[in-house]
Amino acid sequence: MKKLFPIVLTSVLLVSVFLPNAYGQTEVEQLLTGNVNDASALAKAYLDPLAESFGTSLNNGWYNSAKPHKLVGFDITFTIPVTLTPSSTRKFDVSKMNLEYWELKDNSQYMSPTVTGEKSGGISLVDKATGSNELQLPQGANLQFVPAPIVQVGVGLPFHTEIIGRFFPKVEVSDIGNFSMWGIGIKNEFKEFIPVFKALPFSMSVLLGYSNFSSSFDINSSQHKELTFKANGFTGKLLISKSIPVLTVYAGVGFNKSKTNVDVKGTYDFSGVSVTDPISLEFKNNGVNANIGLRIKLAVLAFHFDYAFGKYSVANAGVGINFR
Repeated sequence: MKKLFPIVLTSVLLVSVFLPNAYGQTEVEQLLTGNVNDASALAKAYLDPLAESFGTSLNNGWYNSAKPHKLVGFDITFTIPVTLTPSSTRKFDVSKMNLEYWELKDNSQYMSPTVTGEKSGGISLVDKATGSNELQLPQGANLQFVPAPIVQVGVGLPFHTEIIGRFFPKVEVSDIGNFSMWGIGIKNEFKEFIPVFKALPFSMSVLLGYSNFSSSFDINSSQHKELTFKANGFTGKLLISKSIPVLTVYAGVGFNKSKTNVDVKGTYDFSGVSVTDPISLEFKNNGVNANIGLRIKLAVLAFHFDYAFGKYSVANAGVGINFR
């Protein structure tokens, strides 16, 4: 079992996180032609919902109770925050992009799928100068949800405080690339220090958490061409929870802030001009987030599920070993 767990976890991460991002890398490669500015604009529109969804997933799954562990109490929890991509993000309007090199081949066909859109062919563009060069925009991957599987450990400290750590070592996937993740969080039940609040019949805490994900995908390893995908998220929340034997109901409200950077590395040809590291994209997603959930604790095992409301909704489920 000690050997099986990391193998299973790596497989889950590979299938749910790494391969969808690798798919996006393959499709972005189609856009590396014509004009650098157009390639950047089209790549940004195509990848936007994946980048924002993944950043949102990183900011979830931090807790399943507002009450911190007692001193030296701990939990080891496997959780999967799954961000649901809105239908409004599955297409983008090329006619509003003011492209420099390309124009629509057919003015009646101007909506093209994003990476989360349907697996149907993207629309066609032609160069403005001669109309002889044609670019077929990539199809979608039908990503209706974007997960971010996470393993984390929480340890109880003095003064009603708990520290939370997330970590996954760098994993190399042959002929594809690598990925790694880490994060740090802290939870404190501040109400225990305020006489009026201390008497309340439920737990109330504040949570701060930061997560970082980094990966790179080989476009052409022999020519040192790659796509890097880096995401980080910060969240701050006010938490409440109420426990009765076996069952805990919990809720939280606060803010999320995430940033995702996608960079294309290497030297590429754009209409006879060689350009090094042509694309560098930044995606930001900030906003208020609220969630509600429940945890069922059977001896040392704890199962939890919650749902978060915000610009991107998130369903989160997990299981862990919980002590004190």
